Amino acid sequence: MGQDTARAIEHYRSGHREEALGLAEAVLCDAPCDAAALNLTGVILFELGRYDEAQDRLLRLVGVDPLFAQARINLAVVQQEAGAGVQAVGHLRVATVLDPSRIDAHSRLGGLLHGQGDREGAIRHLGWAARLAPEDPAHRVMLAVALLSDGASADAARHLEEVLAAAPALADARTHLASAWLALGRPDLAEQVLQALGEPLPDSDAATLLARVRLYRRLAADVGNPQAPDGLVMRAPFSVLSGYGDFAQHFVRSLMERGTTLRLVGLTGEDGWRPAFADPVLDAAAGRLGNPVRPRLVLSVLTPLLVEPVPGLPTVNYTMFEGPRIPAGWAERSRAHDFVVVPTESSKLAWIAAGHPENRIGVCPPGIAPNPLDRAAEPLTVLGPRGRRVMDYRVRVLNISDFVARKNLDGLFRVWLRATRADDDAILIVKVGKGGATMARQVGRLLERSATDVGRRLEEAAPIALFTDRYDERQMAGFYATATHYLSLSHGEGWDLPITRAGCLGAGLIAPAHSAYTTYLDARVAHLIPSITGPALMPYSEAYYPPFHGLDWWHPDEAAAADILARVIGNPDGERRDAARHLTDAFTWEAASRRLLGLLDGVGR
Repeated sequence: MGQDTARAIEHYRSGHREEALGLAEAVLCDAPCDAAALNLTGVILFELGRYDEAQDRLLRLVGVDPLFAQARINLAVVQQEAGAGVQAVGHLRVATVLDPSRIDAHSRLGGLLHGQGDREGAIRHLGWAARLAPEDPAHRVMLAVALLSDGASADAARHLEEVLAAAPALADARTHLASAWLALGRPDLAEQVLQALGEPLPDSDAATLLARVRLYRRLAADVGNPQAPDGLVMRAPFSVLSGYGDFAQHFVRSLMERGTTLRLVGLTGEDGWRPAFADPVLDAAAGRLGNPVRPRLVLSVLTPLLVEPVPGLPTVNYTMFEGPRIPAGWAERSRAHDFVVVPTESSKLAWIAAGHPENRIGVCPPGIAPNPLDRAAEPLTVLGPRGRRVMDYRVRVLNISDFVARKNLDGLFRVWLRATRADDDAILIVKVGKGGATMARQVGRLLERSATDVGRRLEEAAPIALFTDRYDERQMAGFYATATHYLSLSHGEGWDLPITRAGCLGAGLIAPAHSAYTTYLDARVAHLIPSITGPALMPYSEAYYPPFHGLDWWHPDEAAAADILARVIGNPDGERRDAARHLTDAFTWEAASRRLLGLLDGVGR
């Protein structure tokens, strides 16, 4: 190391970053491959928030000295902060091979892999960090969190118990351990863990867990309550705007119409959910849905990792998945449940493909019915991006999606750009997420990237109207009232409520021929897009979509989709296919509740 580089390092250690940076940059002018100067400038530029310059120096350093583990760790830190997580993982993997004793490399790599959905890799590296630093409980807690997210609750509980044996005051470890015991159906052990925190409890998470523990104890006690009516306990996110919440609300109404007595439990405990619109059946029972019942079983409507068994009661979960095979963590947790109910054969096959016993899974499609708010809904009165009223276009194609890779918005944009021309009497209406201006910029960047990929300017295609704000239920009804057609290019669906809602209103449906769509659509009532399976990757990336890490999903044929869309826009009357009657006649909530009760009848007997 030269004298100037040594002086720069001394300045940096003394807190004089700017002077240190100037000296180190001067060294690089004369010796561009000076490893110490490259490393120092990279670190200082990162601390100054100049990520691109920091990455440039550190990439040069790795090129000069590819076996310098610290350089790769520093580069990974910069890339992670800059949003280049995949590249950061690559450098951290190399660093852990070059120096397997680097705790910080294993810990950071485990955290990154966990965020990217690689649970197996995360558990491996977080476990390595925990073994290298047995005196630091933070690494074991991080490992336990990764195990919990992978469905390995028993392993997580073992690690957390050992942590608390050495450091009983760690409140976050107690909270995670209580969650693990609830997932394993041991609220008694969860209560012991939480009570050791004393009163008052240190945070709202612990308080919520303890309230749920005590609720489950009351539910178990009600099994022998002669004063309570026979019934079912149903746990679901009733008050959350989600597909699971929607299914649960409809099943409640339909089951009550059939005379079933229910006790409702929310995702976090007691739930005061009431429907957003007047409903005679639910209004009449409003005061009874929280009353005790003598339960025969607990029916959850949740993803498998959120189910919490109640001791002494059979556990049934109504759930679904969007791909050809469920994740390993889901499979492990589902096998611990007495029975699984899914809405489609596609989801059933996904469970069986992961090893779930065929005799402990059943299919119960939900009902499809017009939304009560759609009856009086007013179409959108807004202008499109080219100054023309949205309602003035002859063909108005709707898509409502969360901003997640599975919805394949990049594919939707590519198909629209390939299929349409600027003078087409058509507009694409895309309602994405609830993120306002920030999300609008993100979706805009995806749209621009898709235009570049297709090789067409946005002005050459029919207009696209993007909506990213939060809307209430009545405003959302306006989007459906506006649409003449609904187009999905999704990579996979457990059910897809927006397309069935649009179909009930008479919108023409264009959807991929895969997953849930094949349950309620066929070529008589909708335009179906051929699809194949392939890796579940992020848009324009080799990185996996985190919830599907290592799994496949479906890839709709975009050329076929563009051909269908062009025909529909060119001749909307001639290409008309109406799914409304088929959807409402073939999928009633009365039939759904009857089917569900039939499946539940054999559980626990």
